Amino acid sequence: MSGRRVHERYDCHLPVSLFLGEEELTAHVANISLGGMFVITERSVEYGTAVKVRFRLPALKEEATVETTVRWAKPNGIGLQFGSLRAIEVWALNQYFKGLTVTPEH
Repeated sequence: MSGRRVHERYDCHLPVSLFLGEEELTAHVANISLGGMFVITERSVEYGTAVKVRFRLPALKEEATVETTVRWAKPNGIGLQFGSLRAIEVWALNQYFKGLTVTPEH
């Protein structure tokens, strides 16, 4: 398979909390898909690092906490791949996507 994405990516501005071990960082998501998210942060995090992410989607009553893994980094942020999403989180993400714009492929 070439480097094509499996899931459409959507532009957004979603506040998140990142948990790196005992450290908590506040950041925001620039784009998101069912596969993961690009988080704007100046904190560098190594490839393969496990990061717990907490965020609120409008369709959920409670915040979602998701296990992710760093898959790439840029000077302004990190690309995180979701681990297992619960069915309710997949549903809430799909509801959220309805109000967003698809990110153009580069």
